[in-house]
Amino acid sequence: MKKYIQEHKYVLLVLYLPIYLIWFALVERMVPSTEGCFVSYLPLDDKIPFLPGFILAYVLWYPFLIVPVVVTLLKDDRRAFIRYAAFIIAGFSISLTICMIWPNCQLLRPSVVDTSTLCGWLVNAIYSADTPTNVLPSMHVVGCMAVLAVTFDSKYLKKVRIPAVIIAVAICAATVFVKQHSILDVFAALALSLVLYLIIYVAARRAVDRRQPSAAA
Repeated sequence: MKKYIQEHKYVLLVLYLPIYLIWFALVERMVPSTEGCFVSYLPLDDKIPFLPGFILAYVLWYPFLIVPVVVTLLKDDRRAFIRYAAFIIAGFSISLTICMIWPNCQLLRPSVVDTSTLCGWLVNAIYSADTPTNVLPSMHVVGCMAVLAVTFDSKYLKKVRIPAVIIAVAICAATVFVKQHSILDVFAALALSLVLYLIIYVAARRAVDRRQPSAAA
């Protein structure tokens, strides 16, 4: 293992995971309630129904983020892994920083959830574990956009591009259908993701391509 890490130092980027979890927990402690927070809301939210069945898509987010890590590491797709990690690290860090300096929340959750069904029980469990604070921008959406970026970047993931798009759309839709986010959180996350994509996958790649011919010469 030590030799592997020495030869593949980029794998150490996975250490961001415990940093993120600790950081997220600290931010949650900093904003324990919705009192005094900016309320994330758009009138469109009132037209979006509460559909507890979408919680099944919502919880897919966790394995959805892990699959590209496993594939790019197993295939030793170094560049794709580094770009994916950069997207996740930058996206989540910026989102958490925004929540720290601009506490925000949403007030869209239903007052009562029918827990007699599996989906209702799962929604209630998510509500209990995750407060309605620190929602803007949605890290669920940022994470989905990161997965789509790496899926279209790595040649080893090209066979799952269509399923990835479908799952990403379902997860993003789930954030508003289970009332975990306002549609404003989704729009903000898409805007942030676009900026990150242009920097990491467009500008940075062009800079690398320009350096390579001069290095070869």
